[in-house]
Amino acid sequence: MTKKHDTALVKALAGDRISGSAAAAALARADTLGVDPAATICSTFGVSPTVLYARIAHYLGVGFRESAAHLVAPLEEDADLDVLSRLTTARGTIDGRPALFIAPGFSQLGTLKAAIARDPGLADRLCIVPPHALRQALADANADALLDFSVQRLARRFPGANSHLELTPALRIGFVVALYGLMALALFSPLFVQALLLPILTLILTAPSIFRIWAAATANRTSVLDTPDLLGDADLPSYSVLIPLREEAHMVPQIAEAMRRLDYPAEKLEIVFIVESASPDTVAAVREQLEDRRFSLVVVPRRAPFTKPKALNYALPLVTGEHVVVFDAEDVPERQQLRRAATLFARHPGVSCLQAELLINNGARNWITAMFTCEYAGHFAVFLPAIGRARLPMPLGGTSNHFRTRELRAIGAWDAFNVTEDADLGIRLARLGMRCARFAALTSEEAPETVMAWIKQRTRWMKGWVQTFLVHNAHPRQLLADLGWRDFLAFNVFVGGMVLSIALHGLFLIIVVARAGANLIFLGLVDLWTLAQVCILAFGYSGTAAINLIGLSRIGRQDLAPRLFLLPFYWLVGWVAVVNATLELVYKPFHWAKTHHLGLGHLLRSPARRR
Repeated sequence: MTKKHDTALVKALAGDRISGSAAAAALARADTLGVDPAATICSTFGVSPTVLYARIAHYLGVGFRESAAHLVAPLEEDADLDVLSRLTTARGTIDGRPALFIAPGFSQLGTLKAAIARDPGLADRLCIVPPHALRQALADANADALLDFSVQRLARRFPGANSHLELTPALRIGFVVALYGLMALALFSPLFVQALLLPILTLILTAPSIFRIWAAATANRTSVLDTPDLLGDADLPSYSVLIPLREEAHMVPQIAEAMRRLDYPAEKLEIVFIVESASPDTVAAVREQLEDRRFSLVVVPRRAPFTKPKALNYALPLVTGEHVVVFDAEDVPERQQLRRAATLFARHPGVSCLQAELLINNGARNWITAMFTCEYAGHFAVFLPAIGRARLPMPLGGTSNHFRTRELRAIGAWDAFNVTEDADLGIRLARLGMRCARFAALTSEEAPETVMAWIKQRTRWMKGWVQTFLVHNAHPRQLLADLGWRDFLAFNVFVGGMVLSIALHGLFLIIVVARAGANLIFLGLVDLWTLAQVCILAFGYSGTAAINLIGLSRIGRQDLAPRLFLLPFYWLVGWVAVVNATLELVYKPFHWAKTHHLGLGHLLRSPARRR
C-alpha cells in the first residue's frame, strides 16, 4: 500500500473525524516504535480493539465476532504450546462450516483485500476477531493441554527439582518427625544432652544472623543495579505484565489504574489478567477493563493444584512480550519500573532476573503491619542487595520479579506445586548458573492487618520454604555439583536455616524465659547455662534488628524503629506459623492459602524513588 493509502486507511479505522495529519503522525509513531500501526491507532485515538477489528472486518468485507469461544480447533497433540504467543490465525468452524479466525496486523490488510478480490469465496471462510479474543479462544481450545503443560513443564525441562515428584509422603513426614524430634531433644532432654546439643543449636539459631550482621556491617558498600539514563520508546522491547487474581474483584479497579500509570509505550505493553474460573465475580470485573488495548484476560479452568504458579504457567505460553513481570493484586509499582528493568536487561546481558524492592504502604496501621514493614525494609533494602553483591543464590520475593521470557520458558518457569514459587525459582536460576539482582525500582504493597491473616500468609510462606529446602536437597550431590560448596552452604543457611531457626525459636524462647524467671525467683540470679541461652537468642535477634534498622533508615521510616523491641514476640508468632506449615506439609502439602487484601485505594500512588 502507498503512504497515501495507508493514511486513508488509518482515518477509516480510527474514525472519520481524524485528520490526515493525525493519521500520518500515527503511522510515523508506529514506524519509529517498530510496532504495528493497529496498536498505535488504539493507543493514540482511544479506539478499543473490539471497535478497531470490527472496522477492519468491514473494510475487508468479511465476518466479525467479538469472541471465538468454542469455535477454534485445538492444536495438534504434539504441538509446542509456546507457539500460541505467536499465532494470529486459528482454524475452526462456524455453523459447521470451516472458518479461519484471524487477527491481522495493519500491514496484512492490503494483501488480504487483494486476495479476497481475486477469490470472493475467501470472504465467507474468514472471520476477524480481536487479538485478545483470539488468545482466549486458543487458550480455551487447548485448555487440557495447557493445564497439563502448566504442571508438567518444569518436570520436563528440569527433572529432579519438582515438588510434585520429589515431595513424597516419606520425605515430608520424615522431615517433620526429625524437626520435632530435634525440638524435643533441645528443650526437654536432660541437661547433659542439651549441653551436647548446644553447638548445634547455636549454629542453627545464629547462622542466618551471621550473614545479616555482615550485610549490616557492609551496607555502605552494597548497591543495587541502576542506570541514570533510560531507554527511549523506540529502543524498548515488548513487555508482558502478568497479574494472577482469585476472588479479588474488589481489587481489579485499583490494579488496573496502577497499570495504566506505568511509563511504557502502550503499543509495546500487554497486561494479562489471569483469573481462576472459580472466581466469576473477578472475571466479570476484569472484563469491564478490557476496552483498554493493553489489557487482556486469561481464564484458568479449575483443576488442581489451585496455586498461583500453576495459573502463571497456564498463561505463559500466551504472552508475547520479550520480558515478563508478575504483579499481585495490591501492587502499585513505580511508574518507570518496567522502563528501568528493560534498560538494565539491555545493558547487563548476564542478568536473567531483576527483583524490585517491595515497600509496605500500611505500616502505621498496627503493630503487625509495623513489624512487617520493618521486615521488608531490612530484607529488600539490605539483605537481598548483599546477596546480590556476594553473587549468592537469591530466594526471590513473591512479586515484581522481571524475567527474559525466552529464558523463563527454557528453565521450566514456575513450580506449579510450590507455594512460594519465586523463592524456588531463584534457587533454580542459581543452579543453572543464571544471575538474579536487586535493582533500583519500587513496588508498594499491603501487609496483612490482623495477626490471624498474617499467620495464614506466613504459614504458606514457611511451607513453601520447606518445600524449596527439601526439593533441592532431595539430590544433594547434584545440588552440590550445580552450586559448589559456597552456594550450597548459602542456600541451606538462607532457606533451611531460616525455617529451622524460627522452628526452634518459639519453644526455646519460652523455656529460656521460664528458666530465667525461676532462677531469679529461687536463686536471685541467672545461672550460666540460662545466660548462655539468652546470649544465643540475643545474637539471633541482633542480625535481623541490624538490617531492619538500616532498612527503615533507607526508606525514611525511622519512626517504626521502636517497634523492633517486639521482635521476640514477632518471631514467636512466626513460630506458630512454622508449626502450622509443618502440619500442612503432611496432610495438605500443596494447598494455597489465599491472602485477602483490603484494597487501599487512598494509597494508590506510585512510590517515590530514593536517591
